[in-house]
Amino acid sequence: MECRFHPGRETRIHCQKMDYYYCEECLEDCRACTDPCVYCKFRPGCIIWEKCGKEARKRCREEAGGTKGK
Repeated sequence: MECRFHPGRETRIHCQKMDYYYCEECLEDCRACTDPCVYCKFRPGCIIWEKCGKEARKRCREEAGGTKGK
């Protein structure tokens, strides 16, 4: 499988909710959780969420309330 954002790269992570694959760079940059604001039944066992949940929640808050100096 190819990385969603970097075609041709080896994938390391699979998002079960969205059925996308991501490379190591996407995981390190926390770009792999592309829909963090919506419920995900896979989240309790998700490697992506374990690593990037804090950053994903921050993006959610910014999207919901804008980026007014936060």
